[in-house]
Amino acid sequence: MIQELIGKEDSFPKSGKLPIALYANGMRSAEGKAAGCFARVINRGTLRIDDIFNDLRSDDEGFDAAYMKKNWDAVMNAIAMRISSGMSVDFGLGVLSPSVSGSFDNEQSGFKRGRNQLTVRYRPSEGMKRTMESLDTVIRQGRTCHPEILRVRDIGSGWDSSDSRGGNEPGQRQDTGTLSRGNILAIEGKRFRIEGGSDEIGLYFDSVTNPGESVKLAPGKLFSNRPSVIECLVPGELDKGSEYRIRLVTQYVNGQHIRKSPLSSTFPAVFTVA
Repeated sequence: MIQELIGKEDSFPKSGKLPIALYANGMRSAEGKAAGCFARVINRGTLRIDDIFNDLRSDDEGFDAAYMKKNWDAVMNAIAMRISSGMSVDFGLGVLSPSVSGSFDNEQSGFKRGRNQLTVRYRPSEGMKRTMESLDTVIRQGRTCHPEILRVRDIGSGWDSSDSRGGNEPGQRQDTGTLSRGNILAIEGKRFRIEGGSDEIGLYFDSVTNPGESVKLAPGKLFSNRPSVIECLVPGELDKGSEYRIRLVTQYVNGQHIRKSPLSSTFPAVFTVA
């Protein structure tokens, strides 16, 4: 079947297999060990019924898509009416059934919008189950929304990472930066507002001169803590002449979403304290 998708850009590499992405599981076992990974099917997009009709037309130039669409709309309306009256409908690929969710205080409780919800449950047919069971899969690594530090500016010295050599990716060495104690430090990036309930979250100055030593700033010591900008004063506890790296640890993802386990981002430049 030739795909001629209407208004759809489908650029995901095809392998003839169902793509599955693996993500690190933030949960831990009772023994403290990581609980492995969880998987999600990579959804390559959502098709409308017009796209399906277009697929059929690619196999049969005489296929009347407009006529089929008219009849399809009538069938869908009839199915919806039956479901809304309390009937289950077997439409070939499975059974659609009306369903209710939410709790009720007692047997005399009434239905309350918000607490209770009416929806439709889908139970796949035996044929659909066999189809899914027979599919081959290809495993890919899922994209995790990691925080990223993209730019660091030391206002006291005027040092700006965007003016230095090298990139912002790990392993790309930049010019040595400067940290001016007691002056403003501005950090720009993505998804890195320092937030969460873990004791680990914070902005760290990890000593390169004395490995294992760090100075940590908790969120309360930052006077700007946004998803794209963090501003603070360079800690006076940093040793003059010593070298440090900047690292942040957060559970923030986006909006109001907080991940279960913290993630960190370390800027590649090494900073000398002035």
